[in-house]
Amino acid sequence: MPGSAVVIVQARTGSSRLPGKVLLPFGESTLLGHILDRLRRTGLDLWVATTESPADDAVADESVAHGAPVFRGDEDDVLGRFAACVDALATEPELVVRVCADRPFCCPVLLGELLELHAATGAPDYVSNTVVRSYPDGLDLELVRTECLRVAAREADDPYEREHVTPFLYRRPERFRLVHATNPFGNFAGVRAVVDTEHDYERLVEVERRLPADADYRDVLNLATLTPELFP
Repeated sequence: MPGSAVVIVQARTGSSRLPGKVLLPFGESTLLGHILDRLRRTGLDLWVATTESPADDAVADESVAHGAPVFRGDEDDVLGRFAACVDALATEPELVVRVCADRPFCCPVLLGELLELHAATGAPDYVSNTVVRSYPDGLDLELVRTECLRVAAREADDPYEREHVTPFLYRRPERFRLVHATNPFGNFAGVRAVVDTEHDYERLVEVERRLPADADYRDVLNLATLTPELFP
């Protein structure tokens, strides 16, 4: 395990396809609250990074209600917001874990496995299960060394790299050491478990109802294998 890590959840109300999705009911909470409650099981420091827009006051309130401190930053520069959130921490972590608040089945067990992979591979600059995909879309996790996140925030000038936080790193394998996690249970790249539209939301609410209360990513894989029609 790394010496220290912080989980930063990217959340805002704005969404062109499903406005306010992170505050929709999900399980016994909201989508954002559900994700925060799951991630708290990791025992890692947990923050929410949202925008300074008044539209995201409700996101900040929901985060605090679920015990997560909030950093509010630039509305358009998500990379800058993430780096500024790290700068605001009392103690600098070795690693930043990026999670998006439209992935209801983000998994603390899977995060633990990726942290172990990070340690076993000599603490690379970037570890993820997203760039080379074999896990479902929606179980995405990215681990970035803090110093590399700061390099990206200083140097990235491509709007796509500012909006999506990590492309500056994984687009430059000659400069940064990258490790891509492979799903040991097979290729589930065709499975979607992310809330992007109303249809996604309705289907994944039903998926949540079918899963055990303590479900981890292996339960999601099992359900996708047995009843793929449940997934959007």
